[in-house]
Amino acid sequence: MTSMTPMALMTPTTGRPPQSVLPGRTPEVGGRRVVVATAGAPDATAFGPAPRARDRWWWCPPLIAVSVIGTLWIPAFLLYGFATMATDSCGPDSCPAGVTVPLECAPFLYLAGAALALLSFAFPWGLRWRTARIVLAVAATALATSALPLLLTVFC
Repeated sequence: MTSMTPMALMTPTTGRPPQSVLPGRTPEVGGRRVVVATAGAPDATAFGPAPRARDRWWWCPPLIAVSVIGTLWIPAFLLYGFATMATDSCGPDSCPAGVTVPLECAPFLYLAGAALALLSFAFPWGLRWRTARIVLAVAATALATSALPLLLTVFC
């Protein structure tokens, strides 16, 4: 009888050494695939982060808002120029507030709308942010568009 060391007792003497099988993979034994059932071992993808869905049309609301605000630039600039000429008769110090307040507020409304439209491009592209992106683009368009009726009040 031969003496065996404790290490020799722990290693198998026939075949290949045991190999670990990752969940979701099928090992091959003798050229055939073998399905290994792992009872109690959760799937590795069950707890991993879910794939984030991208919005394919993320660029549409900001682009529409920027294009509408860009096309309103010429009418807004012309109305602002003519409204400023409407203050020539009363001078800058003695004009009523109904004339000076729209002239002071209109550029800020227009520029704030343009800034919000550009900010809507900076939102993440995920589907989760689609509503916020659309709301911000619509609010930016409404804010910049409100400068035109405000400037029209100077002429009335």
